[in-house]
Amino acid sequence: MNDDELLARLKSADPALTGVAPPPDINRLVEDTVNTDTALQSATTAAGIATAGWGRRRLFGLAAAGLLVLGGGITGGIMATSGNGNGHSATAKSAAPTGALKLTAEGGSGKCVPPGLDTLSKYPTLFEGTAVSVEGSTATFRVDRWFKGGDAETVVLTSDTRIPETLTYTEGGHYIVGAEDRFVPMCAAIEASPKDIAEFRQAFGK
Repeated sequence: MNDDELLARLKSADPALTGVAPPPDINRLVEDTVNTDTALQSATTAAGIATAGWGRRRLFGLAAAGLLVLGGGITGGIMATSGNGNGHSATAKSAAPTGALKLTAEGGSGKCVPPGLDTLSKYPTLFEGTAVSVEGSTATFRVDRWFKGGDAETVVLTSDTRIPETLTYTEGGHYIVGAEDRFVPMCAAIEASPKDIAEFRQAFGK
């Protein structure tokens, strides 16, 4: 078989030859093309939605984690500021000075005339002092002079400020206070004027 015969046989076996190949199915080709584009678009859209959804979930997760961390920091800061974790305030009042005399003011009803020298001199404990600290119902006095019954340099007096008749104390004020058995009766303390102080000092030789 020569070259010309071989070439003629190959051409006769080639389905792409116009004379041998069947005519194209135009309808099927169009349908395939349309379906292929739709599937590709659907796949692309689905992938985009999935990616966007994952991105939103990831963003939400990161935001939630950030809020948790922030909330924990705020909670810790609040606990550190307002308490020690056991329900007690972290800024509790300091204890009374060592050696201080602790007294309690008795409550009562009605009003009383401010006591003078004759009334106060009957109490076994009597001092002249300056209020150096007033915190709520507790007043701390620096004792300026002991007239009777003590030698402490500081007196801490707790009173019920809900009773209107109870004498209230002002930081920096000068007072003469009488007591018995560590209790200060209703009418056993006065805010002392210079005249009162001079009278008491003279009476007790102080």
